[in-house]
Amino acid sequence: MMMMKGRIIFSVIFLSLLKFAVVGETLQNEGSSVPAETPASSSSFFSSVDLMAGFSPAVYINTESTLVSAPSPVIYPVSIGFLWPNYTKIAIQPTLSFFTMYHLWYDGQALPAEIENRTSQTISLLLDLPAVFSIYPNEKSRFQFSSGLAFLMRFGILAGGVKDSDSGYSGSAGSDMDQINSYFWSNARFLYLSLGASWFYDLVPRLRLGPVFHTYLPLGSLFSGESVQGMIISLGLKLSFHL
Repeated sequence: MMMMKGRIIFSVIFLSLLKFAVVGETLQNEGSSVPAETPASSSSFFSSVDLMAGFSPAVYINTESTLVSAPSPVIYPVSIGFLWPNYTKIAIQPTLSFFTMYHLWYDGQALPAEIENRTSQTISLLLDLPAVFSIYPNEKSRFQFSSGLAFLMRFGILAGGVKDSDSGYSGSAGSDMDQINSYFWSNARFLYLSLGASWFYDLVPRLRLGPVFHTYLPLGSLFSGESVQGMIISLGLKLSFHL
């Protein structure tokens, strides 16, 4: 269900941007007698920004026992962001990704859960703040490599069908929820190191599309002795649209 919703959202974004790009290019051609202003000479912030939208299925690494928790689950983040400035080799690319997953509380940890063992429906927002280095092999394509800090903001609520008074590892589902939310924000478990690589090809002058790979290393988990618990590895597609 989440994969289907992600595909629908990404398809709507893609078709909307493609239509906007084609219309914009048509209008630009009709008014070609007016010299175009280049990003480097523009004083406008928006003229030097590329908007981003992406859909990147990912594996959320679970290093704990799968007898109680789920095997490393597949999640389906949908992302939006922007690149600035878009005409230099080095730029910044703030990106916000959204996904959900299930958790349970067991032996002092919030662990991924199968649907039948879930306690928490966890709403996750991943804010990625990388620096990006671009390489331009030709006029139609570009390679990008990124690195920076990311912040995983997680908010757990009782999953559908689970009552506050239901039994839980710490006594009740309600008390498990308190433990889960506390776990997310303790020992800097929200802090990640982001590493990424992508390739873009110009579909039309204002719109680019290409594959993107990301790894998010859980710095908080590493520092607290939990190995790579919560590491995220993703591979998907990303759109880049120039205003």
